[in-house]
Amino acid sequence: MTRLVKWGGIVLGGLLLLAVLAAAVLPSLVNLERYRTLLAQRVGKTLGREVTLGALRISLWRGVGAEVEGIQVGQAPGFGAEPLLSAEALRVSVQLLPLLQGQVKVTSAVLERPRVRLVHAQDGHWSVDDLFKGPAPQGPARPQVEGTRPGKAPLLGGLVLSQLAVRNGEITLVEQSQSAPVSVTLADLDLTLRQSSPSDPIELRSRARLAGAVIGQIEAKAQIVLGDRNGPSLDGTATLAGVEFKAWQAVLGGGQDGPPLKGPFSGEVRLAGPLARTAFSGSLNLKPTGIRIGGAFQKSAGEDGQVTFQGQREDRGLRFTKLSVAFRDMTLEGTVHLPDVRVPRITFTAASPQLRLDRLLAPGPAPQTRTSSGLAWAAAPSPDVSASGGAAGLSSQGRVNVGELTYKGLTWSGVEVAVRYRDGVLQLPDIRATFVQGTLRAKGEVDLRPKIPHVSLTSRLEKAATEPLVKALALGSWKLTSGLDFDGQTEFAGLAWPDALGTASGSGAILLRQGRLTDYRPLDRLAEAIGPFLAAQGVHVRLNEFDQLGGHYTLDKGVVRTTDLTLTKPEGTITAVGALGLLDLSLDFDVVAKFGRATMEAKVTGTTAQPVVVPKTARLQRRFETELDKILPEGQSRPLKELFKGLFGR
Repeated sequence: MTRLVKWGGIVLGGLLLLAVLAAAVLPSLVNLERYRTLLAQRVGKTLGREVTLGALRISLWRGVGAEVEGIQVGQAPGFGAEPLLSAEALRVSVQLLPLLQGQVKVTSAVLERPRVRLVHAQDGHWSVDDLFKGPAPQGPARPQVEGTRPGKAPLLGGLVLSQLAVRNGEITLVEQSQSAPVSVTLADLDLTLRQSSPSDPIELRSRARLAGAVIGQIEAKAQIVLGDRNGPSLDGTATLAGVEFKAWQAVLGGGQDGPPLKGPFSGEVRLAGPLARTAFSGSLNLKPTGIRIGGAFQKSAGEDGQVTFQGQREDRGLRFTKLSVAFRDMTLEGTVHLPDVRVPRITFTAASPQLRLDRLLAPGPAPQTRTSSGLAWAAAPSPDVSASGGAAGLSSQGRVNVGELTYKGLTWSGVEVAVRYRDGVLQLPDIRATFVQGTLRAKGEVDLRPKIPHVSLTSRLEKAATEPLVKALALGSWKLTSGLDFDGQTEFAGLAWPDALGTASGSGAILLRQGRLTDYRPLDRLAEAIGPFLAAQGVHVRLNEFDQLGGHYTLDKGVVRTTDLTLTKPEGTITAVGALGLLDLSLDFDVVAKFGRATMEAKVTGTTAQPVVVPKTARLQRRFETELDKILPEGQSRPLKELFKGLFGR
């Protein structure tokens, strides 16, 4: 027995010695150049790409292993000359027994410094679509004993991938579906893929940063199932932490004022299902992000901002079944449908219980004004379409519902707006709301292509209340209580309040019924000036009350002009002809009051806060001179006429 153990040990030692010698000598006896060429041809045939390999080394230490340097895999036809993949080296360890059975089972593989270039073409296809499709059937199909299950087919023919690690990699995504190709690069990529058996899903974990970003990491973990007739499917999560938007400037674009988004953001995106119909959901924290949309909207870094979404990919499009934007204590929720990402045509719905435009719109620069004859005006900037902020080819349509919309102290409730957008022009064909207790119907258009947006609006307002409107417009400390009907057309530049007033032009009609005007100094001064003359004619009237006040107007660069503004009372009428400057609230009106047989005229200037009312007594003076000539000889009446000329200011 002892001798048997002894000889057994000698035999075992000899076998170990032979194994060591084989591991040391065999690699030098193998024609590595021949196997390198065969391996490149086999992998190239499997991938359908041209594959080149550099130096190849084989090791038998700790199992069968190999290392290949200078790897390059060609790009698919029609996607450019740059390779799909290039890498410094690939180190693999292969199980021996499966290899003897004709199956390559990689226990581990490490890919050093790979560079991957993925291209999304204008027709919607990716440069790697062909890698995830099974080979075309050759000849008549054979009956299958067992149906194909997701994940059971090996990744590359007879190659079973157990684990792959990528170290210090780089992935560049090239988007060619836009008018100008753009790209985004993920650098410092570390990635691990694991698959215990062909029937199991591939587990993926990765970490990378956006090239060019000072800070920001992207981490992902997912399970990928290959081999299904519907293509690969996945279930995973991507986490973005402190990613700088400047890395995406090529995609986001920007006008003369720079990109619309600046600073870092964080978020999470979850994906599940087949790639062709992947369900997605997630959220983005935009608090540290600065946002600018033209000159009308700005969000500073540090202000709260949150976007949450949920939806599904549909063939070539995306459907957001839920999209919520929270900003400055306001929330806008809705749905978005993008049928084809190559042709950006969007349908959507949006709703919000409350929107405060004062907080959403950025304050615009004060318009340049000048004063001439007591009237202010501001030149409207001419549209500069070359500074276009509209995305070419983008179109959308939908409806927006807002429970309460507030701006400059005014409130619109029950707002319903139909929206159409195309190539930088926003159309609002139907606007409905309750405004200052009245019914508002309007339609409009906003041209976003100039640097300063251009707005045109046609509106009709019925049975509204004037008191809150006068207060919001800050026309003075006076109050006007009446019912209001309004019908007009207006055009203006800019969305900020001073810009809109200073550049407004248009025309329309206004009608007020059963009104009472209090604390309005122009009317009080007019009553003080003409009251004694009317009393002398036996006419006693309260000028601050009226049955009806109406007329037509024109609006030109912030100045309202009228030729037929008429106040009607049972005792008579007051007619005003002149202008009101909306920017400096200047007055320039000629007023004629007719009550019974009495007619009085006055000139109203100054401002709504400090009016100047001067009676025009020429008509009264001429009548007085006529009466003097009747009762006095010419020589005696002349001194009295000169006296009254001085009193009347002539």
